[in-house]
Amino acid sequence: MLEVAQRKDLYQDLKQSMLGKEQLPYDSEKYDAVIIVGALSDGQVPVSVLPELLRVTKPGGLVCMTTRSNISNLPYKAELEEEMSSLQNQGFWEQVLVQEVEQWEKATSEKEITQESDYITGVIYIYRKMSAPSSVI
Repeated sequence: MLEVAQRKDLYQDLKQSMLGKEQLPYDSEKYDAVIIVGALSDGQVPVSVLPELLRVTKPGGLVCMTTRSNISNLPYKAELEEEMSSLQNQGFWEQVLVQEVEQWEKATSEKEITQESDYITGVIYIYRKMSAPSSVI
């Protein structure tokens, strides 16, 4: 994927990192916005990545995330939202937006299809990093 991205010549910097398993290869408080889309779900990127996303975000910057709300991802989504709430309660960030999206993506398995739709729902989360957290991550 990095090779394909490099050939497109759209990015200033490409680095490989195992999200949630190692520190991101970027300086602290480097980015105005950090975006993670299509990766926060069961079996992909662990919830433990959140403090690392915060670390590389500038104070006042935004952390934008998404996850699916399909049946198989509900335990992960609950764990994710619990960690988001914990970080907010500790003063690391404040919630800016939580938006449910009805037709997030087409269901890929029969068990995800409901009577109402063959799409699964998803959620967009946006948080603003606080400039002076009440404790250290």
